[in-house]
Amino acid sequence: SADDASEPKLGLTPLIYGTIKATVYSMIFGAPLALLAAIFSSEFLKPKVRNKIKPGIEMMASLPSVVLGFLAAQLIAPWVGRNLAEVFTLFVTVPFTFLLAAYLWQMIPYRISIRIRRFRFLAMFLLASPIGVFIGLFIVGPIVEVVLFGGDIRHYMHASHLIPKPKNDTPIGGWMILFLPISALLVAVISGRTVGPWMRGKAAEWTRGQTATYDFARFLVGMVVVFAVAWLLSMIFGKFLDPRGEYSYIDTYDPRNALVVGFIMGFAIIPIIYTIAEDALSTVPEHLRSASLGAGATPWQTAVRIVIPTAMSGLFSACMIGLGRAVGETMIVLMAAGNTPIMEANILNGFRTLSANIATELPEAVEDSTHFRTLFLAALVLFIITFCLNTVAETVRLRFRKRAFQL
Repeated sequence: SADDASEPKLGLTPLIYGTIKATVYSMIFGAPLALLAAIFSSEFLKPKVRNKIKPGIEMMASLPSVVLGFLAAQLIAPWVGRNLAEVFTLFVTVPFTFLLAAYLWQMIPYRISIRIRRFRFLAMFLLASPIGVFIGLFIVGPIVEVVLFGGDIRHYMHASHLIPKPKNDTPIGGWMILFLPISALLVAVISGRTVGPWMRGKAAEWTRGQTATYDFARFLVGMVVVFAVAWLLSMIFGKFLDPRGEYSYIDTYDPRNALVVGFIMGFAIIPIIYTIAEDALSTVPEHLRSASLGAGATPWQTAVRIVIPTAMSGLFSACMIGLGRAVGETMIVLMAAGNTPIMEANILNGFRTLSANIATELPEAVEDSTHFRTLFLAALVLFIITFCLNTVAETVRLRFRKRAFQL
């Protein structure tokens, strides 16, 4: 009678881990898009256009999370499962074509570019982005799947658990997924600190066309170096280690995974982050922008070096509010995350969050049982997390208002 074998052994660690995992991946997807959209609409759009676009983005917040969860589970997750290699390729081809279009635009003669400059972002959005999607889905994606993943990326992810492994199995493809963003960041930092200053010193002697040509050539060479460095690192690490495994960021594919949840939940938190960030940028005093532009700075230099540092606390507050929104999300993770209490960082695996666990198990829990009380403890932990995040965000927001008022 003194034995506790009959008592269920319950723990909140996998649920807290899953909540953090869902929040991190959703912020990775949603926060950069929302902040960049806020900077673009605040600093580069005309007030008439901004007043039309901003309400449209804010209307995204009215979409019920159950609808987003249904779309993620029934449409997006199956499509991602059928085109997993192409989805990974899109993260490369879409930014590449967008940047390529931007560098090519600089090579247009000045007289022509002045006349059509109001269409440059529209052209990049309607031409460059669809071209990048088409190339990634129908050209580069299938080639990458054959060359790096043996023709079946889902089987490749599962091959680390097979004994014996397939003869053509190689870990290089997995390392390329991990090293490509690291290589891009490394090359960008080194190029900005070495080639950038040298180019600024020489550009005073060049014409606009020569500067644009050199800048375009530097971009192409940089892309080649990015892939070369990533491939070299993948070859070196592939001889000793396999990136697929239980504690890796890539492993066996689960149709309900963090990639799908991160994308959909990132879409859900974009409106709130965008609204708060755009308001913070708009409240920056106009005389700061005028002084910077009057001193010879470009609008982009003014935005990066004057406006964003001044509004940094407001941008931080926007991210914190979005973080609190992601932590408490229920229906999206309930329908699209798989509800598997697995403690793995693998983006292709499922998880279970505190909110989804409460929604799933509370109706079946016996009143006053250990299970019942543990669910209330999970709700208390979730409340504490969201309360702390919202308190920090509100404190930062009030400080920003005070600072903006003093300016």
